[in-house]
Amino acid sequence: MNKQVQFIVDANGVRQAVVLPIDLYNELVSIKKEIKALKPAQQESYHFESKNAVAKGYPKGPLDKPAFVVLRDSTANNSNVGSLRPSIKQLREALLAEGTVVKQGNQLKFTKEYEFASPSMAACFVAGNARSGLDAWSNDAGFTLKQSGYGKKSSS
Repeated sequence: MNKQVQFIVDANGVRQAVVLPIDLYNELVSIKKEIKALKPAQQESYHFESKNAVAKGYPKGPLDKPAFVVLRDSTANNSNVGSLRPSIKQLREALLAEGTVVKQGNQLKFTKEYEFASPSMAACFVAGNARSGLDAWSNDAGFTLKQSGYGKKSSS
């Protein structure tokens, strides 16, 4: 049996399709199912510190436009600089009102995990000022979300 991967190319030599041996295809499908079944705790964790706030979480969704989930027991600065977007200030008030975060001294503490629309929104919430989430959140190896491939437009 031929175990080689073969490519179908157009008249210009550009790869248009691939022909895989069935056992390799089945292995790839199996890996894809395992990745989809990963629980949040099994996802790569990222952290961000600003002043006294320490937050942990993970990106969720497509690489080019991920959401970001901040984990329970993470903390955020309770002060807002004047330049903080009104939407972040309103979100802080809403999360306080519903109990997702509680005041703890000069910090806010997450009582449960919360999914933000973007890593930047999560970083702004935690810091209390404007931040680029792709640059703020880093993994245990020291790589930022941007360095890990998030935020890049997919090349289709």
